Amino acid sequence: MAEHENSSFKMFKAPYELPDARAVVGAQIVGIREQENLFGPAYTTRLIKYALQYEAKRIGEEPPEDIKTLDQLVEYLISKSDKYRTPNCVVMCAQLKAENDFQGQTGAATRVGEMGFHRGFVESRSGEEINVDLDEVISNLVQTAFEMKLGPKEFGYKTNEDGSLDLFFPNCYYKDGCRQSLDDNLLNRPDGRMQCSIGSTMCQYLKLVTGHEWDYDCLEFDKPHCIARCYKF
Repeated sequence: MAEHENSSFKMFKAPYELPDARAVVGAQIVGIREQENLFGPAYTTRLIKYALQYEAKRIGEEPPEDIKTLDQLVEYLISKSDKYRTPNCVVMCAQLKAENDFQGQTGAATRVGEMGFHRGFVESRSGEEINVDLDEVISNLVQTAFEMKLGPKEFGYKTNEDGSLDLFFPNCYYKDGCRQSLDDNLLNRPDGRMQCSIGSTMCQYLKLVTGHEWDYDCLEFDKPHCIARCYKF
């Protein structure tokens, strides 16, 4: 793992151009299965339909009609990854659109875009507050994400005096999905702030390792870099 300084951010660089598509989509599927427990099987059926529609727009091909399960969806998206290299983006868009359909029926506030891979890193501490070295936490997380081929090609962070954490993505591999979701008016959280898949996942990971609740704000998007700030509350 290469490490270097870029402005005020401590930077990490992965030994690959893009994360492994199957690994990233597989991590998303973990979160989708949990959402199915909340919304029911109809949620997954609709998500699959939307994912296939988004994929068709990107590759210019109509999908087969026999894709009915999440496992079948994954295999289809991966089979087309030579034509569209970030299938995680169409899955994210489909999550947002499907949740938007069901949100009003349940009134539930879920964390769209959260990936499931962080659950394998640490065990929950049942809300107990723990003093941690954030530099060590982030370094270990990035190392593990790179080993699993889940992390972005480049990633940077800096800690702030108030205890918050700024995340810097020179070219996030969710950007195409975020652009599409903005066009479809799907990227707003219930309070109007912008969604961020990696920001949400990072907050869940920080909660596990610190015992605190964390939230995030998108400070900059598509400039072409993105910056998110995570903070305890």
